[in-house]
Order: sequence, then C-alpha cells, then structure tokens
Amino acid sequence: MFNKINSYKNNRYTIGFLIQMSTGFNGFQDLVWHSMLNAAKEYDVNAFIFTGGSVDRSPYNPFEKKLNLIYDLINKEHLDGLIINYTIGNYVASDRFLEFCRNFSIPIVTIIGSVQGFSSVRVDNKKGMRDTLLHLIRDHNLRKIAFIKGTEGNIDAEERLLVYKDTLNECGIPFDSELVYNGDFETGSGIRAVDYFIKERENNFHAIVASNDAMAFGAINRLRELGKQVPWDIAVTGFDNIDQAEPFNPSLTTVLQPFNEICSKAMKILYDNIEGKKDIESIMVPAKLIIRQSCGCSTDYVLKAKTDENVIEFKRTDQQSENKTLIKDEILQEMINVGINDIKKEELIEIIDDFIQDVQDQLKGIFLSKLEKIFQINVSEGKDVFKWQYIIYILRKCIYSLWSDEKTIFKAENMIFQACVLIGETSKQSQAYLKVIVERKSRDLREIGQQLITTFDLTQLKEVILNQLSRLDILSCFISLFDNIENEDNKSEIFIVFNNKDIEDLLIKPDNYIKHSLPNKQFLPHNRRFTYAVHPLYFRKYRLGYIMFELGPEDGIIYDTLQVQISSALMGAKLIYEREKTESMLKQRSNTIQELVRPMLDSINKVTSIAKEKISTITGLVELTKENSEKLNSTNNSIKLMNEKIIKMSNIIKIINEISAVVNMLSINTAIESAHAGQYGRGFSVIAVEIQKLADSIKNNTKEISGYLNDIRPTIEISQKAGNNSQEAFKRLEKDVFEVSQTLQLIMNSMDELSANSSQILSVMDLS
Repeated sequence: MFNKINSYKNNRYTIGFLIQMSTGFNGFQDLVWHSMLNAAKEYDVNAFIFTGGSVDRSPYNPFEKKLNLIYDLINKEHLDGLIINYTIGNYVASDRFLEFCRNFSIPIVTIIGSVQGFSSVRVDNKKGMRDTLLHLIRDHNLRKIAFIKGTEGNIDAEERLLVYKDTLNECGIPFDSELVYNGDFETGSGIRAVDYFIKERENNFHAIVASNDAMAFGAINRLRELGKQVPWDIAVTGFDNIDQAEPFNPSLTTVLQPFNEICSKAMKILYDNIEGKKDIESIMVPAKLIIRQSCGCSTDYVLKAKTDENVIEFKRTDQQSENKTLIKDEILQEMINVGINDIKKEELIEIIDDFIQDVQDQLKGIFLSKLEKIFQINVSEGKDVFKWQYIIYILRKCIYSLWSDEKTIFKAENMIFQACVLIGETSKQSQAYLKVIVERKSRDLREIGQQLITTFDLTQLKEVILNQLSRLDILSCFISLFDNIENEDNKSEIFIVFNNKDIEDLLIKPDNYIKHSLPNKQFLPHNRRFTYAVHPLYFRKYRLGYIMFELGPEDGIIYDTLQVQISSALMGAKLIYEREKTESMLKQRSNTIQELVRPMLDSINKVTSIAKEKISTITGLVELTKENSEKLNSTNNSIKLMNEKIIKMSNIIKIINEISAVVNMLSINTAIESAHAGQYGRGFSVIAVEIQKLADSIKNNTKEISGYLNDIRPTIEISQKAGNNSQEAFKRLEKDVFEVSQTLQLIMNSMDELSANSSQILSVMDLS
C-alpha cells in the first residue's frame, strides 16, 4: 500500500516498531509481535522491530536498562515512522515516558495505551470487561464475583478495575474491597489471589474475573489444587484471548483484543502522519467477548452446530439458480458475522459451489477433495483448520433451503458429517505436526546453544554463528559490538555481516570503528521488502552491542533465544580473550624482568664473592695491627686509629655481604611471581625500590671507606718507620688495602648497574 522511496531505495517506507520482547508475559507479547508482522505485510513496508525492554527499569529484570541501548539506534536517517507499544513504559511515570517518545524526531503512533501529544490506537477495555461481567451476572446469575487486578499504575489495569466497580453498581451489587486482589499480570498472581480469597479472607464467591489470561490460568490451576471444579464450583474468565486460551482445560472464556486490527489502524494513522497529516487521532477498537467453557457455557463450535434453531431461511423461488445465488450471499454474510475474516471470499464461494455440485452429482467428490487440499495448505502454514467448523455448520443450515427431497438431503448431511470428521482428523494431524516442529525447533536451539556457549575463541565463535544462522533459515544478519564493554561510549565495530545466500564475513581493521547505529544501506536488501528483529546483546551489567536478524521463521522465541545464547557466548569469549591478552602481557613483562634481573644477580654474586674473599684479608689485618700495636708503642695512636677504621670497613663489608645474600635469596623466582601479583606486578616494585635504596646506601658507604683508605696510607708509612720487625707486615697490609680499595670501587660500579636495572624494571611495569 505504501509506495514511497525511503533511504533504503526499495520503494517502501521503513517503519520501526518498539516492543518489550518478541515473546513473554504469558503470550501477550506474542500477539503484539505477530500483529506487527502482519501489519508490515499488509502495508508492504520495511520493518525494524526493536525489542528493547521496558524504558529505564523493570521489577523483573535489574539490568533492563541495558536492553534500552537499541533505542539509541532510532533516527530519521533510517526510519520514516515509529509505532510504540505502550507497555514498554509500564514502569516509569507518564512524564518520563512522554520525554522518551519526544526524543524521536519522526512521526509516532502508540498502541495499547495513549501518550499526550501523540496519536494512539487502543482496545475498548470498558466494553470487553463490561460484557464479561454482564454475562456472568445476567446469563449465569452469579453475583459474588472476585476480581484480580493487573499491575499497579498500568493504564489497562486501572481502567478494568474501574469498569468492574461500575458494572457491579449498574447491576445493584455492592462493591466489596476484600474481593479484589492486586496482581501483576503474571501467572503467579492468579495463584496468590485464590489463596488470598479462600485461605486468608475465607470468602464465599461464585466467580473470578482476571484482568488477563495468564492470571486466569494461575487461578484455575490453584482452584483445582484446592479441590474446586471450574466452572461448576467457581467460574473463571480472562482478558486478551492469547493462543493458550482455547486449548486450555477448560477452554477459557475471555475478551479478544483485536491486535491485528489495532496494528493495522496504527499503520494507517502513521501513513497519514508521514504524508503530512498532523492531526492527533485517538482510536478505540472494540473488544469482543469470547464465550467458552470456563464460565459454564459450551464453546461457540457447539452452539453454532445446532440446527433446530436459527436455521437460515431463504425465500424460495421457482428458479433454482436464483435461489442458489441468494443462498451464497446469505452464507457469505453469515460467515462474516461469526468473525471469519482471514479466508478469501473467492475461496468461500468456490467451496459453496463445489458443495452444491457434488451433492447434485455434477462434480462427484470435488467438495471433500477441495477441503482436504485447503486444509493441507493451512497445516503447512501453521494455520488453525478448526475455524472451518463454522463454515461447515453454516452450510448444514442451508441444506433444507437448497433441496427438498430426502435422498438429496441425506446425501448432503453425509457430506457435512464427513467434512466434520475431516476437520477433526486434520486438526489432530495439525497438532501432531506442530508438536514435531516445536520439538525440532527446540532441539535445534539446544544444539546451537551448546555450540555457542562452548566456543571461547572469537574467530571460531564467528564461524559457529554464521553456520547456525543458515541452519535456522534466517535470511540475513548484522552484528555490531562495542569496542569497550566497560565504558559507556558508542565506539563500535562490525563483527558479522551475514547473508544466507552469500555468506560474507566482513573483515574490519582494528582502528576502523563505526558509530553505534543501524547498518548502512549497502548491507540491507535492495530488491525486496525486509523485516528485521533488532535485539540488544548484553550480559548483566555489560553492554556488548546489538544483533539484527532478518526474519525467516516468524516465531519470536527463536530470536529471543539466540539473543541470550549469543550474548552469553560473546561475553565468555571476550573474558577468555582479555585473560589471554593479560597473560601474554604478563609473560612478556616477566621475560623482560628476567633479562634485567639476570645481570643484577651476576653483579650481586660477584660482589658477594669478592666480599667473602677480602673479609678474611681484612680480618687478618685487624689481628696484625693488634700485634704490632703491642710492639710499636711509639706509633700506638696511629695504629689504633687505623685499627678502628679497618674494623669499620670490615663491618660495612659484612653488611654488604648480608644484603647481597638477602637479595640473592629473593632472586629471580620471587621477582617473576611478584610480577603477577596485583596490578601488572605491583608486588615486585617493593623489591626493586629496596634495591635502589640499598645500592645508593652502599655507594655512599664505599666512598667513605675509600676515604678511610686514603687516610690509612700515611699512617702505614709512619708505622713502617717505627720498626724493621713490622716492615714486611705493613707492606703486605698496604698491598691488601689497595686491593680492597679497588674491590670496593668494583662494588660501587656494580651497584650503579643494579640501581639502573631496578629503574628499568619499574619502567617496564609502569610503576617507576
């Protein structure tokens, strides 16, 4: 229907849909998801369905805001208009949701709820809830009716409660606050509500009206556990008519929210807005009560099957062809009246013609053969064939208007009966086929999940994703990842571009980043309409990026499941990658430290060896000076001074020896292990800093010793003159003193190297 050229150059508008999730909330979101898909097909538009979660917060997911990252992708460069599901704003104040909607500078229509200043389409809660209550009160004569309310503050929940109160008042039934339970639209609320009504309040009531189907299911299951039979002891009704409502046991009386109609009307309003119509429209779509077993009624199928009442009467004419034309028109109108609107009119006319011709032996067997063909197509498309019961029932009512002889009527009745059996058999086959499909889909998703979460290499993970997307018949895919998952910046890089017909792994250079946005038009289909499901990739508090699936299968659970699996796999792969990167860096630093520590240890060992050798020499000199001190009284003072200095020198060298032994003991193993401790080896910095301090201290002490030796030399010369007996000893002393002086100079040079290497180690660790 839309035929404008947008930024994607395929002669179609591109519309965005904002929804909490593809599936969830006990079937409600599934209905919205499929209705959006149907609206996009109906109006032939490109579609991006953003499943970004509740705005800002949700009581069910503390990390809900991380899902909102995909709302940042929405702008007028990529979209012509936007349809917003009001439920994404359930948990924020109305002014905050209004601010959220105003952020987008494109035409907007909201569904299921209204926002000031924007067009909206929503269901008429009042009519649906009122019809339900009136049915229980007037048709079943029930007066004590309990009510399970939805989430506090939710516009639908509040409105449905108000209708409950008003309808009771209208019927002269006093409102009892103890018969109202505040739920949250979840199944558990229905369970807790029953316990509240029966166990806590010990109320005697006749029916429960739940604000949605999920809470009704919970209530029915809990009533069974408490020994209550539905509907005989207590009637139960719901609201929404989700897919599980009809096959539930008992089948659930509920209110149909016509989501297909809601989304279709929203698209029409949006189209007008895009075309320049600025008027704000608020449309209310009527809800319809669907009567089933849980309230105490028979199903519509049973009611419609009656032939003794409400038989379609036709005015007989002499011309059979004219009579048949009138009957066709009446049958078609009756089918429209019972709500069968997804079967083509041409197909219905063909079935009516085949039925009449088959009964009259003009085309024998054509009626059942045609039905069987239609049913097989319906089953393959996942459609419900049971709705054809209505058509068969209507045809049966027409038999007596079409023919009058008993033989023909009997033959027509037989065909109707065979058609009913065919519907039953096909429905059974459909359920079995659906079960097989669901099991296969579940198996495929399990296997894909196992492969994804056990792949920790990013390159291999890319391969797994590409292969598995093809396996699921997903048409194309685009994945963009944030450069840094811990920062809130929007630098991103393309991780995967995938096309099912032509798999392309796009290689992006590390420094070639793109802004966090929808892909450029060259990545998207140019020659066909497309629908993409856009999901955030996140893991708890970490934003990873986003993924876009071009829909092959339309079952939303596939994309929701892949979102979780791929997010977990990416997070695992990124953690492993970061760990390996850190280990590689630490290994490189350890190697560098080893290269720097090794010469340090060589210097320390050399100093230690020399110090041990010379310590014995100095000790001997001390003993000699003591002996000479007794013999040479005339030089006693000089000898004592030299003796004190030599003893001091000896003590300092002992200190050097002790320091060398300590450093040697810590040595390279301690250095390497310490390099892994703390942030990039902060532990080793303690050793390196101490080495610097010791080296500086020893340099200063060595300079002082050298000074002592220079002072000793003249003393030795004086001592030599004191007596011939000591001359040889002092010559030896002089020689050893100068050797020690040279050794200490070597020690000082080694300590200079030690200090320099320590500084270099600290520099490697970024700690100097």
